[in-house]
Amino acid sequence: MYSIAELETFVAVARRGGITAAAHHLGISAATTSHRISKLEKALKLVLFHRNSRFFTLTDEGSIFLEKIERILEDLHQAEMEAGACSRTIKGHLRVTLSPWILTRFILPNLPEFQEKHPRLSLEFSTADNFVPLAEEGQDCAIRVGRLPDSSLVARRICDNDRLICASPELLERIGTPQCINDLESVPWVCLPWQTRFSLKDKTGAIRQLVTERNILMTHSDSLTEAALQGIGVAVKSRLAICQELAEGRLVEILPGVLSPSEAPIWFITLPDARNSRKISLFSDMVFEAFKDYR
Repeated sequence: MYSIAELETFVAVARRGGITAAAHHLGISAATTSHRISKLEKALKLVLFHRNSRFFTLTDEGSIFLEKIERILEDLHQAEMEAGACSRTIKGHLRVTLSPWILTRFILPNLPEFQEKHPRLSLEFSTADNFVPLAEEGQDCAIRVGRLPDSSLVARRICDNDRLICASPELLERIGTPQCINDLESVPWVCLPWQTRFSLKDKTGAIRQLVTERNILMTHSDSLTEAALQGIGVAVKSRLAICQELAEGRLVEILPGVLSPSEAPIWFITLPDARNSRKISLFSDMVFEAFKDYR
């Protein structure tokens, strides 16, 4: 039996006309090259070359063998390339939990290009504004906003972000623009159920607690934004969630800097054993690219 290395050596000697040139091309010694040719001829029970002191020329049998073997080696190398490409093609299923506004405003616009690059990777998005335990809920990764609870999860900071109090110009025209913390006690609010108590910093730097009472509760952050836009109430929102509305003047910031703390960075979170997951790595690259203008 003969090996692929011996076949490749045979082709190299045939195309370069000698042992020395073939050995240089293959990066092996002349002795190894000569030994491979001898082994191949012995296995085939054929004389493949006419030999003299300087050149090797093909016999008739060698010419026929060369024609067939070159095609076989080309097909083999092509098969190796295609198999390697297949192994490099990311595939599988990725479950992601994230805030609704991050999905609609940052992830969805970038999905078509991502899907084109990775057509065999399916994605499942679960939207939630509160922290979802990844392992218990069967999620692979999360994109979260704000301070993170202590845990064994691996978190990478995507970008800075802050929270602010805002309202529509129409609402402020009706009720007047709050000028101090006390004014916030009497305004109508739209809130997430777990965000009805806020720490506020007054002009002296003292921290006060505000418990909102005139509340309409929303369980979905995008609904909260829409309610604020329609003038239903004052809201606390992430700046990145409403940056377009602020720029267009459809929402107005109230009492800038009064929330304490106001920092609400964006995080990419995975389980500890997912650090080397290629599908998570590729998805996280897309996520960080989506936020590049805010980093």
